[in-house]
Amino acid sequence: MIRDCRKYELEEVLQYVVPDARKNRLKERRDFDGDMVKVSSDRLYTFQQSHVCYKCGIAGEFFVKEKHSPKDVSFHMNLYAIDVNGEELLMTKDHIIPRSMGGKNHPNNYQTMCVRCNIEKGNGVQRGTYLTKREG
Repeated sequence: MIRDCRKYELEEVLQYVVPDARKNRLKERRDFDGDMVKVSSDRLYTFQQSHVCYKCGIAGEFFVKEKHSPKDVSFHMNLYAIDVNGEELLMTKDHIIPRSMGGKNHPNNYQTMCVRCNIEKGNGVQRGTYLTKREG
């Protein structure tokens, strides 16, 4: 992972998020310190709705501009929380009902989860834990 060293406050990024980007087929980008970064993604829209993990409650605190490899043309914004050990913890967009179980790629089927809880959940639906918190 290639990372820009600057940390961005939540509102610095979330203020530009475009809702319903897929529906409107938008590919909106904003300039973040000289790099054009896509702000019309379901992932960022999910974080705009909640930056808190639906299972453990850890909150995303900042964004970092990253790309997977030097070959990638553009950066994307990743949201991170800080765990009890002071370590960065990636926040993810989780499908409440996994796609493998018929879940749709739709904002109503997304929730924010930290990477640890997302891995623990795996490919399952745990309605008592995940859906109840989303509905409540």
